[in-house]
Amino acid sequence: MNWGRYRLTTAVRENEALRASFNELTRKTFGFDFALWHARGGWGEDYVPHALVDGGRIVANVSVNRMRFQTENGMKNYIQLGTVMTDPEYRMQGLGRALMECVLARYAAGADGIYLFANDSVLNYYPRFGFRPMMEYETVIPAGAAAEARPYALERVDLEEPSARERFDAALKELEQGQENDALFMSANRGLYQFWLDGEYADCIYFIPERSAYAVVATQGERAQVLQVFGRERVDLLSLVRGLGAQAKETALGYTPIRRDGFAVQPVHEEDCTLFVLGEDLWSMERERLRFPALSHA
Repeated sequence: MNWGRYRLTTAVRENEALRASFNELTRKTFGFDFALWHARGGWGEDYVPHALVDGGRIVANVSVNRMRFQTENGMKNYIQLGTVMTDPEYRMQGLGRALMECVLARYAAGADGIYLFANDSVLNYYPRFGFRPMMEYETVIPAGAAAEARPYALERVDLEEPSARERFDAALKELEQGQENDALFMSANRGLYQFWLDGEYADCIYFIPERSAYAVVATQGERAQVLQVFGRERVDLLSLVRGLGAQAKETALGYTPIRRDGFAVQPVHEEDCTLFVLGEDLWSMERERLRFPALSHA
């Protein structure tokens, strides 16, 4: 593809000047950047920006996230697209479209499917490339459901403590061989877990000694959310909710538990966030009423 005055690069992580420009455009577009993630070693080879450079400055980008998921139908290799952005000064030139076509040409044939999460301002954009919107489903535990459960003893985890991080990292690596809690488990992408757990959810991590497992739990208003359970042993969700002692009216799961007997399963309604998918393999998710784990969003 002829990029004219622009240069295409995928070597953003390795180049300090390009990385700084990438972070500047990310802050301008989304209000955050990847500086801390990179500094702490979380930005690995699975997150690959495809950026257009004009005079040393990144002006447009589509990032590829290589995703590996354990499912009941075996291991799946998906591509998640993210950090789709164009500098306001460079819009209306077709740069985003050209990058999207480039990425799809490179990756579509080798993936089980490609997906992305889009905000409401671009809902008519991604269907031009063959993407279709798809509904996700969340599992909800109503208030009072855990009243009779025996509570787990829980320990707060601080990943700033080296020994705690070492134990947690070892647990994540072990889960790459299999786990017992998530019907759609993100495997072998510890860097993406680090992005969330060193950032927004750093204060939300609990260890469950009885099950040698971890849970990430956030509470907002009258709603608690179990974002993820990590464990080789099955964790009883009612015992977890009871152990948290939360006074929330309901507890929603940010992932899909392997067993949902007795729980409500309902469509996810997340403001300004729509899932788009490309590839027939991904449509089984809607039929099976699954969701991509919250900690796998990139």
